[in-house]
Amino acid sequence: MNLNFALKDFYRSRKSNYPLLFIIILVVSFSVFFINFTYNMGFDSFLDKNSSNSLFFSGSINHAYSEFNTLILIMIIILAVVLISVSTLSCILYKKRDIAIMRAIGTLPGNVHGFYLVEAIFIFICGFFLGLFFGIIAFGIYSLISSMLGFTFLFQIEIFYTLILFIGCFCATLIVPGLVLIKLGKKNIIRSFAKDIPDDYDASRKPILVPKFFSRIGLNLKMAVSNTIRRKGDFNRYLIVFSVIYSIIFSICLGTLVLSTSSQAWIHASQDDNIVAIGHKDTLYYYSLMYEMFSNPNIMVEGDDVNFTNTEYLFNLSSLEDINNLSSVQKIDERLLYFNELQEKKAVIINNGGGYDYVGQDRSGIYPVIGVNSSHVIQQFVMEGDFFTDGTTVVVGDGLAYNFFDSVFDQSISFTGFSYTPKISGYVIDSFYSGFSTYMKLDLLQEKLNLTSEINLVLLKLEPGSFNSIKNELGDIITNNLGENFTYILLDGIFNANLNYLFVNSLYPFYLMIILIMIGIIAIYNYQKGGIFEKAKDFFIMKALGSKKKSIKRIIFLEGLFVILPSLVLSLSIGMLLNALIIFDHVVLPPIFIPLIIIIFLGVSAVVFNYISIIPLIKKISQFSVKNFEIY
Repeated sequence: MNLNFALKDFYRSRKSNYPLLFIIILVVSFSVFFINFTYNMGFDSFLDKNSSNSLFFSGSINHAYSEFNTLILIMIIILAVVLISVSTLSCILYKKRDIAIMRAIGTLPGNVHGFYLVEAIFIFICGFFLGLFFGIIAFGIYSLISSMLGFTFLFQIEIFYTLILFIGCFCATLIVPGLVLIKLGKKNIIRSFAKDIPDDYDASRKPILVPKFFSRIGLNLKMAVSNTIRRKGDFNRYLIVFSVIYSIIFSICLGTLVLSTSSQAWIHASQDDNIVAIGHKDTLYYYSLMYEMFSNPNIMVEGDDVNFTNTEYLFNLSSLEDINNLSSVQKIDERLLYFNELQEKKAVIINNGGGYDYVGQDRSGIYPVIGVNSSHVIQQFVMEGDFFTDGTTVVVGDGLAYNFFDSVFDQSISFTGFSYTPKISGYVIDSFYSGFSTYMKLDLLQEKLNLTSEINLVLLKLEPGSFNSIKNELGDIITNNLGENFTYILLDGIFNANLNYLFVNSLYPFYLMIILIMIGIIAIYNYQKGGIFEKAKDFFIMKALGSKKKSIKRIIFLEGLFVILPSLVLSLSIGMLLNALIIFDHVVLPPIFIPLIIIIFLGVSAVVFNYISIIPLIKKISQFSVKNFEIY
């Protein structure tokens, strides 16, 4: 019975139900597309999941982007839930007169509740699955185009967040219209004939506080205030919609800017520019590849590819004393690079209940170990903990910290090559070997490897722009003192490639922002269009009394501003709060004027689109005549 009524009423009211169905299809399509796009993108820049580099992009930066990625997915779902709940609620409110008539002829409130709730659910189910279909088709087309353009973009349907989207929207459709229907069922039948304008609205009542102030500025503003007050239900619904839309746009824009700037700053600190590496040709070849692994998923250096402690690759720093005579050399960093088998050691920690738990899974793997002199290290790593302390002598990269340990500061690491198991003093955000490297004191590593003072790598920090002026002299010093097989390499090219990779990864949220802006434009237009017949009556009377078309345009424009401006203020607060909650440690925060610039840009864009949305409405109002209006 309820479903039969819902189908008949859906067809009978098809002129109002089809736009509602279209909105649901559109919202779900956008949501499904971006859920799958965001999930497959994963900030890995069209990463081939079958690439040879199993360590690719799995450290602190990936962790920070993943948290932001999850926030985007959640906000997409929240936006869909809000838009669909508002749309289905508007559908119920526009049927208030039908509901009142059904109650007047004796239909029980419970039956009325069931009839229209089933209709709302029916519209949602149809809209959701059609939107799901079109969203997957759109994502498939995008994946196909990406493949044709040479990008490796996998077509994988995300089920978990899609299921959350369905459950969230279904619950919103069930609860929000349901509560309104229950309220309408208890309301006086005569009062129920009022649509979105409150039945107790008194046009003669003077506005108070802020509306009173605006009403005194001019007649157009007074009319806009009056229309907004009497349509406060519509105003409140769209205030929520605009606040959510602008909050998401603001959060994505600010969060993307913060993470992009911060991640590049972290890589700059871990790799730096104007760095020249000196060593054997084989050593430099593999050393440079181990930096390229950060941005190239198809590069992987294994422990058995090269023996860095081969006697042919070792030399003494004293052989390069002439480098001190080069005025453009700011710092010299001697290093010993070596592959060793590492093993995670379990640890015992006290849990919240006062008992004991074991952490660690006895993971093992062969990873690079770098011996450094802590006072000579060129990089100013962003890190947690201390680089070296008196009691500990090991620092690990963030790739190891997030993937090799369960609790990095509670556990120890075992060097099986020379039976050494120290505690870990800290971990650094590092681009070298995708963060799966270990740093220890140079003299200790030399002792463990039975070396005296031999090293296999020297890094030089140069003054900006000085490389070309010293490269010939530097080459002569290396050849004369170390031999023909030794050379140098400027690492700036790899450094810039890593930065560009992060920059490209930060671009994709702007695609989402463009779609959200489009949704915002549609929402602005729908708000202005809402209750157009009621407003048209007033404008028709005003026009008959001699009001000009400009006055009508100004009134509609001001009504849009009244809902846009408060939503912008709310979005600024919500957006700042969201970013504060998900901000990763050590981020580089932008100056305070950056969020203000973003919100001003959103405000100007909203005002422009608000004005543009008036044009088709004015044309429609101009076509109205007395025949269009009901006399009761």
